[in-house]
Amino acid sequence: MLSFIKDRSEFEDIKKSTDFFMLLFYSNKSQKSLEALDNLKKFSDKNKDVKVYAVNASEVGLHTEFGITAVPALIAYGDGKVQQIVYGVQTEDYYEKLLTTSPVKSSDGSKKYHRVIVYTSPSCPWCSATKSYLRQNNIPFREVDVTKNPGAAEELVRRSGQRGVPQTDIDGTIVVGFDKARLNTLLGIQG
Repeated sequence: MLSFIKDRSEFEDIKKSTDFFMLLFYSNKSQKSLEALDNLKKFSDKNKDVKVYAVNASEVGLHTEFGITAVPALIAYGDGKVQQIVYGVQTEDYYEKLLTTSPVKSSDGSKKYHRVIVYTSPSCPWCSATKSYLRQNNIPFREVDVTKNPGAAEELVRRSGQRGVPQTDIDGTIVVGFDKARLNTLLGIQG
C-alpha cells in the first residue's frame, strides 16, 4: 500500500527498518507527477508486499539528499543505498519490471542493478527508437538531452570518440546508435 512521507524523521525510520522500498518524489503542481503517483498507487495496490512511499518534494526536502532535480522521480532503495533512479511517468508494468528485473543476482550471489542512461537529442529518430525499445522491455533509464547539456555532449565524445546520438551508457559501457543486439546482451533482454 502506498504511504506518504510527511517529514525527514519518518524517512530515516523507514531507511533503518526496511530492507527494500520504492520512493516517488512528486509535486502537486506537476500533472506528470500526479499521473506517476496514480500509476504507482495502482502498482502498490497489486503488490502489497512491496513497501512503496511517496513524498511531496515541494513540502519535504528529501530530494536534495539524492540529487533529484526534477519530478516525478522514483528511487529504488535497498541494501542501505539507492539502487536505481527513474525519472518521468512510468506505467504499472514498468514498476513491476523494475521490481522483478532490476536486481539481478550476480555469480557471487549479490544483487546487481543496471544503470542505464540514454543520451539523446530532440530531432533524432534513432533516439526515439532506442527509448521505445527500452520501454517495451521495461528497462528503467534516465534520459540526457545533449542539446540542453553541453557538458554531457563533451563527456560522450571523450568516452566514446563519437558525437552522434543515441548513445546508451549501461553500467559504464557505451553503446553507440540503436544496436538491439548489444542492448540485449548488456541488459539480458531475450530477443
